[in-house]
Amino acid sequence: MKASEISRIIGGEFKGSDATAEGFCINSKEVKEGQIFVAIKGKKHDGHDHVGEAFERGAVGCLVERDVELPKGRFAIRVGSTLEGLRKLALWKRESFKGKVIGIAGSAGKTTTKEMVAFLLSKVGKVCKTPRNFNSQVTVPLSICNFSQDADFWVVEMGASQRGDVKRLVQVVKPHVRVITAIGEEHLETFGCLDDVVVGNGEILLDMGSSDVGVYPSYVSNCYACNRHITFGEDSPFRAEDIRLERGGVRFRVSGVDVFIPVPSLAVVENTLCSFAVLEALGINWRELSKELRSFHPPEGRFRVIRYGHLTIVDDTYNANPLSVRKALETLSHFKGRKVAVLGDMLELGKDSELYHREVGEKCVQLGIDYAVFYGREMVHAFRECLSFGGRCVHFEDKGELLDFLKTLLADTEEKVVLFKGSRGMRMEELIKDLIEF
Repeated sequence: MKASEISRIIGGEFKGSDATAEGFCINSKEVKEGQIFVAIKGKKHDGHDHVGEAFERGAVGCLVERDVELPKGRFAIRVGSTLEGLRKLALWKRESFKGKVIGIAGSAGKTTTKEMVAFLLSKVGKVCKTPRNFNSQVTVPLSICNFSQDADFWVVEMGASQRGDVKRLVQVVKPHVRVITAIGEEHLETFGCLDDVVVGNGEILLDMGSSDVGVYPSYVSNCYACNRHITFGEDSPFRAEDIRLERGGVRFRVSGVDVFIPVPSLAVVENTLCSFAVLEALGINWRELSKELRSFHPPEGRFRVIRYGHLTIVDDTYNANPLSVRKALETLSHFKGRKVAVLGDMLELGKDSELYHREVGEKCVQLGIDYAVFYGREMVHAFRECLSFGGRCVHFEDKGELLDFLKTLLADTEEKVVLFKGSRGMRMEELIKDLIEF
């Protein structure tokens, strides 16, 4: 697209060469030849400080809020707000898109469900999806600006940390199928309470068109008034039966159809039910496509199984909240052999953080986890609760001391399954990396 055309769409002030741009980027270190660098001013960093680097790496132009030095043959589009400029362009692209758009919100399982839906839809058409965990007010419009107009499906993950976040994204994404993967305790520091989590994620159902369809768990069906909807889970045709968890994956049945996924996780079962309901909403035969899941693999850090000597390491380190930790522990409890849970703090839970961490400690005992290793300031509450219920456990605040303990604990030849999980800020994946190198 020509720079002058982009400037016209977003109402910007255009300077420089009227070159053709091939995509957008907000990270100066990831800019590719021919892209536009979008200078976003955040709380800690200002993209305007990196415009020069973006040009050096091949950016053909930049979207900025102030004047910048332009190399020969490059351009700049100046707007009042680069984020609003990005949103305007994304909305322009969305309104001219002829395919189907799937928007995915929820407290847990968004990225895995997004990947699974995109994986299945790729068997019947061309798919564009939000990359990695691009689900924010910045990265969703950015992703749409980079989507192909000739695709058959756009699959968009939509994150939220407070009421209004999903509503604002829906105004741009305008999904035909509107998905809530799960509802549970998340970002309570900013949401405030679980009721606000319900309302906030439910914003994906706002301003639905007459042919749009909502997809959400049956356990929240009484929370939303949605004329056209499909539920999954208990009391729904999309429910899992005869679940059998193995180290190599999970088997179950849905409406008489046998399903196998090479991911040993109970959470991925729910992701699958949700994905089948999305296909149903689109009028696509999910029964025919279900066998394709034998070759599906989730994103890194989401129940990735690593076999290391006598250890089965379960890498579920991407993030954590009370809902996802409960699911991970329930899955661990189904494994054969000695079960060890290495759990880092669940962050951003606000005033009820102690309560939810204590529940984790009790859950470890209830589920028969053989040894719990708690890490972080908040996990001390889980440690004390686990200890009070007679569980075997330890607690560390120093990562080096924790790693030394794990090396000793896991050094014998007894078969063990070791789950690693914690919030993103705890960087639990570093423990796995250091552990398998010892």
